[in-house]
Amino acid sequence: MREHDELCGKIRAFNRFYTVQMDFLNSHYLGTSYTTAETRVLFEVKIRGECTQSEIARALSIDKSYLSRIVRRFYAKGFVQKSKSGGDKRAEIISLTETGDRAAEDLIELTNSRITAQIAELNSRECRKLADALDTVISILGKDESI
Repeated sequence: MREHDELCGKIRAFNRFYTVQMDFLNSHYLGTSYTTAETRVLFEVKIRGECTQSEIARALSIDKSYLSRIVRRFYAKGFVQKSKSGGDKRAEIISLTETGDRAAEDLIELTNSRITAQIAELNSRECRKLADALDTVISILGKDESI
């Protein structure tokens, strides 16, 4: 189990490094008015197109009541629209409005800009090495992020 202890330490060190590098420790995502959780919910709805809150809660491992509050705020801002599910009348389908899609696109552009600034000084070999390392982490831990 010693190797697991060492790996745990390395993952924690990476998390400490990455959360600071990407400015995730501030209460708002990259200086915007959105929290990191709100940003992830917005991205998840964008990725899925149409989905239920249960699907988002499962995908993000987020508390359903917290998610519900986020979705209510997005609905009040005109970011999401709700409709009844065709199969299960109790389930609400949520999707982005044009306003919500624009907000998501703006956040994606901001995120991409921040990441681009982080990697701007890397040469081609370093870019490939980093990309391979990230692919390896995703492959081993079994997550598939689209954005």
